[in-house]
Amino acid sequence: MRRVLATILAVLNVANGLTMLFAGRFWFQSVPGAAQTGPFNPHFVQDVGAAFLIAGLSLAARALQPALWPAAVAGAGFLAVHGLIHLASIVAGHDHDAPFDVVAVVLPSALALYSTLPDKEKIMRSFFARRLLRQFRQRYGYDASYLEMLLRESPAAFFKFAPLMKASRHREVVPIEASFAAGLVGAKAEDCGPCAQLVVDTALEAGIPKDQIEAVVRRDVRAMNDSTVLAFRFADAIVRRSADEDEHRDAVRAKWGEKGVIDLAFALQMGRMYPMMKAALGYAKECRRLSIGGKQIDVVKQAA
Repeated sequence: MRRVLATILAVLNVANGLTMLFAGRFWFQSVPGAAQTGPFNPHFVQDVGAAFLIAGLSLAARALQPALWPAAVAGAGFLAVHGLIHLASIVAGHDHDAPFDVVAVVLPSALALYSTLPDKEKIMRSFFARRLLRQFRQRYGYDASYLEMLLRESPAAFFKFAPLMKASRHREVVPIEASFAAGLVGAKAEDCGPCAQLVVDTALEAGIPKDQIEAVVRRDVRAMNDSTVLAFRFADAIVRRSADEDEHRDAVRAKWGEKGVIDLAFALQMGRMYPMMKAALGYAKECRRLSIGGKQIDVVKQAA
């Protein structure tokens, strides 16, 4: 609604401003009450016309890009003060065209100010999102610049993307080390070092043994426990589109049922989603080495 109002008022104010700038005498003779303010002053009419033009353009900017609402407030501020002056004249009984001024000046000025204000819920939601991103960055040392850019440039896109965080934590039946193994395979597959490091750090935080995390990083199936190796082989086969992916899927299904397949599918593909978005936005860094509890591990990217 605010964008629609801003669009309509932008058109009206730009048209009014251009008329005052380039057809001032016509405007002066056509607008009710204008001639009663004194003789026609072309310079004064053009000055005011410039103000209306800028106000209209600021409303147009807000209509096209909601994030520009602070600039539009300045333009609407002129219209609001202009409307208050007319309203004061009406209340004092000095306005001879009160009905016209209410409809053409006072009401539009109030609507203009209303149209520039962003939705309070969106402001608060963005405020808390920025705080959570800062806390996330500080907690894990993770560069969340791409998410901050997404929130800044397109809040609508950010809040559609954000629920994937909840999806990435989906787990019903598989052991936690199996879920993290699939997620780490996914992050490594997209070759994003910070993303893979984040999976490692959250795995350590969840209490997963360091030797299991290191085994996945090194692709050392001999060092993995039964649950980790099952998840690793399934995820690795899917990433490589291996001919034996059905065999590994059946093994997961035999161990944990269909829910187990779903758990690992979510962990794997959500583990890939964030690196893919990060790479597309130009923020990804190659994954060469990961730190596991202070120990630097070279990443093995191909099957041993």
